[in-house]
Amino acid sequence: MICDDAAARIRLLGGEMLEWSDDGPGGSPGAGVLGELLRPLLTGGRVLVAGPHPAELLDAAAAGAGELSVLLRSHSDACRLAEHHEATVYCGSLEKAAFPEAFDVVIALDGVERLTSSDHAAGSWAESLGRLTAMLAPGGTLVLGVENPLGVHRFAGDPTEVHQRPDDDWAAVELDQSRPVNLERLTDLLNGSGLTVGRSYAAYGHAAGPHLLLDVSVLEAASAPTALAVAACVGVFGTPAAGYDARHLGRMAIAGGLGARVATRWVVMAHAADGRPVTSPVALTADADAAPYWRLSCELAPAARGGWARRARGDRTLRVSGRVTRTPELLDGPVPEGRFLAEILMAACARNDVVAIRELLGLFGRWVEGHGADGRVPASTAFAAADNVVFDGTGFAMLDASWQLPGELDLDVALARILRHFAVRLLDSGQWHPWSWQVGADRLTLTLLAMAGGTADRQTVRRGAELDAEIGADLDAVLEDGARDGVPGDGGPRGDAPEGGAPHGEAADRAEAIPYGETHAGTVPYGETQAGNVPGGKAPYGDVRVWSAPGEDGSAGNAWDEDGPRADVPGRAGPARHGSAGGPGEWRESYRELYAARGRLRARLEEAQQKITMLERDLETSEAKLAKAVRAAKQAQRRDERPRPPEGSRLGRMITAPASALRPVRRMFGTGSDGSAAR
Repeated sequence: MICDDAAARIRLLGGEMLEWSDDGPGGSPGAGVLGELLRPLLTGGRVLVAGPHPAELLDAAAAGAGELSVLLRSHSDACRLAEHHEATVYCGSLEKAAFPEAFDVVIALDGVERLTSSDHAAGSWAESLGRLTAMLAPGGTLVLGVENPLGVHRFAGDPTEVHQRPDDDWAAVELDQSRPVNLERLTDLLNGSGLTVGRSYAAYGHAAGPHLLLDVSVLEAASAPTALAVAACVGVFGTPAAGYDARHLGRMAIAGGLGARVATRWVVMAHAADGRPVTSPVALTADADAAPYWRLSCELAPAARGGWARRARGDRTLRVSGRVTRTPELLDGPVPEGRFLAEILMAACARNDVVAIRELLGLFGRWVEGHGADGRVPASTAFAAADNVVFDGTGFAMLDASWQLPGELDLDVALARILRHFAVRLLDSGQWHPWSWQVGADRLTLTLLAMAGGTADRQTVRRGAELDAEIGADLDAVLEDGARDGVPGDGGPRGDAPEGGAPHGEAADRAEAIPYGETHAGTVPYGETQAGNVPGGKAPYGDVRVWSAPGEDGSAGNAWDEDGPRADVPGRAGPARHGSAGGPGEWRESYRELYAARGRLRARLEEAQQKITMLERDLETSEAKLAKAVRAAKQAQRRDERPRPPEGSRLGRMITAPASALRPVRRMFGTGSDGSAAR
């Protein structure tokens, strides 16, 4: 049951779908960069959101619109929306819709497919579009999104998204001949409805939440920011599904002038008669896979000297979680162009070109080394992953340099983290590579690290894996409200400090972070001498025993004793970690411990699996040899069982018969029964 206030906001039109919901696992268009595109339109007036859209878009519309209305066909979705948003919800089929007044803005990023009820005879796609455009007031604006049936997500995406559709995709709208299959056809339909088309965008990324919007005219001029478009196809920090990589297809399409034809979605802004076009950016981009707290959107514009310039939009406050920070201002500036390092490496792997891999990784290793001196580099170089670095033939550049870590790192540890990240991606993708099928992530990292000129030993790889686990723990520590642990969503002061202390990573007497390699107020950085550390007083960077439970060798570790956490470890409150006295940031360290321990266990599991594979192969070889020996023994046994003629006999076989049968023969040869001559 819903409350009376929510029920009063629902208007039933007819054709309501009672046992139905459009809130499926695939999501609703309107997330990602689409929300940024709509902000200039939500400045008052009457706004209609037609079809299912994400909650964050409805929140923004409710905050900016003078009067917000929503049209849904699902009754359960309408009730749920009315309970959480101050909007008038019209529930029913599009052909039954009748509104008291026209709307200044109509938003239909999901298209028109899910506006008609299956309980009534649905019209064609073009007829539904005509009904939607008729709801616009003079001078109104329509923002329409249409999924491209020939988009890159259909060719290179997960096949389950296309061939194993959920129940709500059985309508077969793609068989409707009036549905546009290209942008030109969509423009003709809008012009035929009496609208004037303004900007038309090609959207890249997930169909429900694109990460890049590019003006189609830019793509036709073959001057698109290719690196960003390619990144949007798979996500900068994402891992593609096994067996495909959409980057190559996206790059070829853009280079061939077909960028708009392979976009995952088209977004068109059209205006009714007497309407003035709304100022909108040429291009918008947003993070592909970042959590809501980390997510940033940027506006792109052609630079005066060629190329593209980028500027962060929206909230530009510093993001902090643990030791990981993100500074939006570092995104401002020229957008680097070139091919992704991961893209070049995977192409070389597909060709079995080990020489090219060695040369490229050698150049990359020297580029990373050039950021520091004496075998030390800034800790932020750990974010120079192969999916975040582009190569233009002459040098490397980071596509997104806003991610930061304080202090410095060993060069080999930074390279180990970067190359292990690529090794995991390569093996998970299922793509061809020139190494053994038995190779694991750690062993492949050793090979790549040696090619890059680093110190190739298991200790370095382990430290790189633990650094990756620590970064991942800070990135993944998301609270329910979308903020980070100790960092409120409004960007206020962090609250993870124990009573009377300073926040984690800040000095006790001032609010500035302590960089790696420096000590303050009794704290000891990773890798430096500390009483109670591993033998020799040295603990490697990211070693889980620095902040961990009892060690692997049975020792109590440096942060625990037999009774629980030790109180003499800097930065720890000892027994308070199990009580309520600790701050909310303390659980993050425990999560980091578990995350690092999981990385170690995963490495051990890979080694064990490799040993099991080798043992299974040896067992198969031994079984084959044993079967061969058994066959040879049986053949020899059969040969031994055959009767042999007496020694000296010329007959091939011995004939036996009773004595009475042999008497005529003996008489013929003149021999007696005992073999003597007959008289």
